[in-house]
Amino acid sequence: MMKKLIDLSAGAWRMREMGKKLWHEAHVPGSVYADLMADSTMPDPFYRDNEFAFFELMKSDWEYVCTFPMTADALTRSHIALVCEGLDTLADVSLNGEIVGEADNMHITWEWDVKSLLHAGENEILIHFDSPIEFALAAYEASPAWESSDATPGFSHVRKAHCMYGWDWGPRLPDAGIWRNIELQLVDEPR
Repeated sequence: MMKKLIDLSAGAWRMREMGKKLWHEAHVPGSVYADLMADSTMPDPFYRDNEFAFFELMKSDWEYVCTFPMTADALTRSHIALVCEGLDTLADVSLNGEIVGEADNMHITWEWDVKSLLHAGENEILIHFDSPIEFALAAYEASPAWESSDATPGFSHVRKAHCMYGWDWGPRLPDAGIWRNIELQLVDEPR
């Protein structure tokens, strides 16, 4: 099989809280909390009671963006798939302004055919992450369930590492971001 990979993880990613103008450098794989700690915007959330302030950050939506080049030669391949090995968690994925897919599970790989959306030159991928807290709280209100009293209500309605929502042994820090590799797979044959 003739397969070529374009590693988008190595790109120059940026991220920001929706509604804010300030962009932060983002690392992929990574997360909102990790990038905010890396640029000293956020101190260690595990220190004392810092978790409470940083829990509030995830009541907002966040977006990641990256531009990358495509050659005319690469576009001659039969199939081009965008492969996201780990999106945490509730995400809309756009390529050059067009939605290519939605994700709602951090534990699986997402893949979409994107050849028709790519063009020679600069392309842009944008991933919008919905608040994992607001989603969980709304789901809990619609369908209450028995859950750990040490966790954020509604966590069982989200396909996300449940311990991020808190537990008797851990803080409530439901992060978001691109936590595994993201790439374009260019192939000429069935696979």
